Amino acid sequence: MTTPAPLLGVTGLTKAFNGVPALRGVDLDVRPGEVHGLLGANGSGKSTLIKILAGFHDADGGTVTVAGTTVRSPFGARGLRDHGLGFVHQDLGLAGAGTVLEHMALDSGGDAPGWSRVNWKAERRRVTELLERFEIDVDPGAAIDTLTPVQRAMVAVVRAVGSQELRSGSGGGQILILDEPTVFLPRHEVGLLFALLRRLRDRGDAVLLVSHDLDEILEVTDRVTVFRNGRTAGTRSTAGATRDDLVQLILGARDEHVPKGDAAVRTDRPALLSARGLRGNRVRDLDLDLFAGEVVGVTGLAGSGFEELPDLLFGARHAAAGRIEHAGRAITRPTPARSMEAGVVLIPADRKGQGGALGLSVLENVSLPFLAGRARGWRVDWKGLARQVQDTCDRLGVVPANPQAMFGHLSGGNQQKALLGKWMDTDPQVMLLAEPTQGVDVGARREIFVLIREAVAQGMAVLCATSDYEQLVEMADRVLVLDGGRISAEITGSNITKDVLASAVYAEEAS
Repeated sequence: MTTPAPLLGVTGLTKAFNGVPALRGVDLDVRPGEVHGLLGANGSGKSTLIKILAGFHDADGGTVTVAGTTVRSPFGARGLRDHGLGFVHQDLGLAGAGTVLEHMALDSGGDAPGWSRVNWKAERRRVTELLERFEIDVDPGAAIDTLTPVQRAMVAVVRAVGSQELRSGSGGGQILILDEPTVFLPRHEVGLLFALLRRLRDRGDAVLLVSHDLDEILEVTDRVTVFRNGRTAGTRSTAGATRDDLVQLILGARDEHVPKGDAAVRTDRPALLSARGLRGNRVRDLDLDLFAGEVVGVTGLAGSGFEELPDLLFGARHAAAGRIEHAGRAITRPTPARSMEAGVVLIPADRKGQGGALGLSVLENVSLPFLAGRARGWRVDWKGLARQVQDTCDRLGVVPANPQAMFGHLSGGNQQKALLGKWMDTDPQVMLLAEPTQGVDVGARREIFVLIREAVAQGMAVLCATSDYEQLVEMADRVLVLDGGRISAEITGSNITKDVLASAVYAEEAS
């Protein structure tokens, strides 16, 4: 069989920022009728490429072809949208108060200059047909914030497809670029989105899927391209490829698991954090003890309660009932302020919305817990804080190691390392982590695991709530599985494997 000509071709693309190369001549081709994965460590150039194609940056050199036609750079503010490319970014670009129909109508001329009437009757027919064609059971009149996370993601994908159909006047042969659309999806719902991607592939579309999740890439893609340090490290078929094969392409070396060592759990002392009869929206009558020197993992299906447990323990979410103790001292109404006073810190799952301020510098983000101690009246010792933050960045390998860099410009892995450094510098007794490596590449994941295990070896207690079984295998000394808000299983030591965790999580569902 002859290899079909690519719908999207990138050859020798280069880009530098202030003289620092981000792309050093990358090559990529995406064929019709395939889901093509794009992998690479944070800072490898993936995001720069997507932003060039979307019109956010202009390339310095190289060529881009769409359906065999070279498109001259610069592409302008709309990027390559008018040439058949549709984009779905990590935040999906959907307004919660707007309806599905209203979002779709924007693509029927609603973004054109001047005044124009929307034929709502015709638009509803078009949107209904589009949703039905891709087997998405969503009411066009439903508000975005009433949809489940996976429904929102699928609406964003179908909206991008429908927009390109309107521009091209045809169905099929579209080019869809998805930039980490699964990061905030419950793991058990990712398969629904993948089924949609396969339907797009089967009708002849080209899908470029950017992801950090190697298992997802192996599951849904036909081929994968890996960027490393701004260059193309290689392209290969995913049929028959293994996780280690991809890791070697990403890092230039085989994956080396972080040795956990034997947990030095101090059960001879009071638990650093205890909960009795804790109850929230999902959590039901939960008892928990966290001792110095251990990492306790918490997992389960979406809605089982594991997602809200860190917030309840920290006081960021009000508990309906129950008692919490910090090192044996009862806390009647936990609040974030009281928790931090007791040496309990939280790193939330929503790194961009709750963990850090994207519009502030690394210095301003990392120094927040220390401002009061560095203030004299109205004056803040910013020079001293800058030295402290510089040391944190150097010690944790934050790239760029520049306190003045905008926090929002850092890659996901470097943002997470900066947040870990900020709270570790407060010398906490307990760290509560919610999906700590969500959207983080394999290299940064390994660095984060090392940081956490080193802190635990010094006597800290860590609770890690995640749906990522591999993360629990790497980090946890024991794992609690929640079902219906209650602990349904506890797994310890060498029994913590992906198969055992999956069996425990899905045991109740199977029964």
